[in-house]
Amino acid sequence: MLFNPLLNYAIQLCYSITLLNYGIDAFNNKNLLNINKNLLLFNFIRSTMIHIFVRKAGSFMKVTGKASLSFGVRILTDVLVAGNIGTLLFLPLVLRFLYDLWLTKPYFPEDYTFMIWFLYICGMLTLAVLVFGHLILRTIEKGQPFDFKNPVYFRYVGISFLLLSAAFFIKLFFYGTILTFFCAGVFLIFALLAVIMSEVFRQASLIWEEHQLTI
Repeated sequence: MLFNPLLNYAIQLCYSITLLNYGIDAFNNKNLLNINKNLLLFNFIRSTMIHIFVRKAGSFMKVTGKASLSFGVRILTDVLVAGNIGTLLFLPLVLRFLYDLWLTKPYFPEDYTFMIWFLYICGMLTLAVLVFGHLILRTIEKGQPFDFKNPVYFRYVGISFLLLSAAFFIKLFFYGTILTFFCAGVFLIFALLAVIMSEVFRQASLIWEEHQLTI
């Protein structure tokens, strides 16, 4: 298994770096008794923590069998989903606090009612993008990238990005800024890319199904 040699190499590298730091400290000090003990302790703790982390991560990946990029990205997506839900739950309190804090400053030219509705709509659409992204990554993680559900998920992602772009374009008519225009254009491009990916995965799914039937 390729991961085991890489793991051992990483551990040895950590210890080598620590020994090299010790040697540099000793060389730069004529009297070995004057070596910065705090620095030596820090280096030792750092190497030990890296050693433990790499060991634990390796054990976890070997147990779960998911030492892949899709697994890490899915975990990150799950964290973003949780953060998005938390933001939506506490959005009125946080936004009211910011408005009260900077009421006399031009940070928030938008009306509070308009802003709360705008952020809720954008937050829900962003949550939809993250959830469908999670579902896509789950199929990839299971070794089924050409599942017929993925083109549908990408289509929903494209619709979500298109609605996000529409929300920012609508905001331009009320509170037009360069950043708002930029976000509207970026989300429109993301929507187009999602639609293209949907069609690519749809064609790939058909080819994959024909290949399986042939076998």
